[in-house]
Amino acid sequence: MTETPHFTITRTFNAPRAKVWDAWTKPEALAECFGPKSSSSTLLAFDLRPGGEWRGCIDMPDGSAIFSKFVFREIEPMSRLVWVHGIADSEGNRIHAPFAEQFPREMVTSVLLADEGEGTRIDLSWIPLNATREEEAFFASMMASMEGGWSGSFKQLDEFLTAG
Repeated sequence: MTETPHFTITRTFNAPRAKVWDAWTKPEALAECFGPKSSSSTLLAFDLRPGGEWRGCIDMPDGSAIFSKFVFREIEPMSRLVWVHGIADSEGNRIHAPFAEQFPREMVTSVLLADEGEGTRIDLSWIPLNATREEEAFFASMMASMEGGWSGSFKQLDEFLTAG
């Protein structure tokens, strides 16, 4: 039996943990920080509690829109967020990713925050959930792209944290 692939990325931000936590848990901050570079985000729903939903729309530079639906599993204030992450239609129903039908419909996302000197380290992971072997293989093949996507979001987060 093969091991389920998982993606991880770690970044350290020159901001206190409370400020970084707020950037992940305040809708107005998420709308500014979340999504690929050169895109804009709109939060459609944000209910920060286990079982609560975070739904949004990312308007891409090419004019397309990608909707998402995340369902919170765990919330440990100031240290941990875990949710089921997936692409959705405008009504919040799960769909295959428009950029690649082989991409898993759902992933478990974990965001861990820890003090790192005077800054804050984020350890983020994505693990496919209920994926076929083909979807897992495609996920594994997309790690460089995921690194680039999250690096862009983290750059926007860094700019947001240093501006305010």
